[in-house]
Amino acid sequence: MNDALMVVIAAQAVTAAVPLVLAGTGELLAQRAGMLNVGIEGLLLTGCIAGFTGAALGGCAWIGLAAAIIAAALLAALFAWATVVMRCDQIVTGMAINLLAVGGSGTAWLVAQGQGYAELPANAGFSRGIVPGLSDATQAWLRDLPFIGPLVFDQYGLALAMALIAATAWWLLVRTRIGVIIHALGDAPDACAANGIAVRRWRVGLVILAGALAGAAGAYLSIMRTHGFSPLMTGGMGFVVLALVIFGRWHVGGLVAACLGFGVIDALQSHLQSRGLNAVIPYQVFQALPFIVALIALAAMRRGTSGPRLLGQAWPTER
Repeated sequence: MNDALMVVIAAQAVTAAVPLVLAGTGELLAQRAGMLNVGIEGLLLTGCIAGFTGAALGGCAWIGLAAAIIAAALLAALFAWATVVMRCDQIVTGMAINLLAVGGSGTAWLVAQGQGYAELPANAGFSRGIVPGLSDATQAWLRDLPFIGPLVFDQYGLALAMALIAATAWWLLVRTRIGVIIHALGDAPDACAANGIAVRRWRVGLVILAGALAGAAGAYLSIMRTHGFSPLMTGGMGFVVLALVIFGRWHVGGLVAACLGFGVIDALQSHLQSRGLNAVIPYQVFQALPFIVALIALAAMRRGTSGPRLLGQAWPTER
């Protein structure tokens, strides 16, 4: 494999990893607090349709991004109300959120098509390699840097935001009192309550934050990576995020490494298809390859003790 091809695959891997890291970081924070939201697939899909519709109606990608974040955060708030306040089962509620998002996004797409918003206006999408605050000449120089240019400065702006969000999450969890509280929410919520920490408020806030990040990831898919929307376009990505959070041992560094690894495999399968191998092997096999590898790696991983002790359990345990 020559150097130019390695750079292309690495850049494609970063592009593929951005929505995974965004949604995964929020899900990791929520799971550390004891909240297991399998409805993240629905949150991603909600972000996709809300981002696309907002950008199409408003003629601006920033409006689409804001719409995606707000819509997914509201849906996450519904999940938080059902599971934290009403103490409903988190798995069942998450699946209900997925079904709601599938039906809602499909209906919204049909309405958008009927109103003539089936594609984004030419000036409504984000452009690659645009770093706010830098001149065009400076940005061009950064994009031309060997290796690091395509990986960092020839990406959509949300890729840089993703790196900042992941670094901030790592710092909060490892270096601050907030991280101690988040860990304790998933391991010993009774102790948190005894020390005056509002367990329910913290959990609700973290679930909504996770929803907002999932919404941003959905907007990335629809108005940046694909510049369009199609029903069920997430294709199970939310479930992959859940697997990558577990595979990363509920640590931000492990999550980012797992997402980049998934991105490399996704980029490799695209390259193999471009080489004409899909004439011999059905293209569906290549598309399923990253998901197959993720599942095999997850199944082969040894059981550990790094996960939240009370993950998925309602609090208080008794009404």
